[in-house]
Amino acid sequence: MKTIKEIKNSKKIDGVKTISLDTFSDSRGEIWSIYSPQHSDVKYALDKVTISKFGVLRGFHGDSLNSKLITCLNGKFQLAVADARESSETYGNTETYVITDEAPTLVFVPSGCLNAHLSLSEKCIFHYKWSHGYVPPESQATVIWNDERLDVEWTKDNPIISDRDKNGTKFETVKF
Repeated sequence: MKTIKEIKNSKKIDGVKTISLDTFSDSRGEIWSIYSPQHSDVKYALDKVTISKFGVLRGFHGDSLNSKLITCLNGKFQLAVADARESSETYGNTETYVITDEAPTLVFVPSGCLNAHLSLSEKCIFHYKWSHGYVPPESQATVIWNDERLDVEWTKDNPIISDRDKNGTKFETVKF
């Protein structure tokens, strides 16, 4: 079994790519690979999972150390990525994706980019690999989820948001 169907580079953010996964299904269920060296040449140090109910929005979060490989293990979410790398030609650009467990896809997010996600299913399991390892929230950038500069069209009005995300900074204050 191959692990990848297709890799697409983002047209909006340098270094971001989507990886459509090859799957095998039969009467028992299905199988697919979350990670193999074919997916990314980055070495990963940590796997994390968040489980959210419908309407929960997490982020924008990021740091200058961690590249992330993101997928949906259960349910459906809207993922938004913003380029916060000052030296990047795509600085300030954003891109959104809808990721589901029904069409297994990975999104590679380079270090220096921020990500946020909105749960669009009753239960959403968001899985991501971190290249560097855990960076505590106080050492991460937290940009307000509805920052006008990023201009993300979230698919749900009035999401459920933590105090951290409600009180995030403006995008212009983040410089990686």
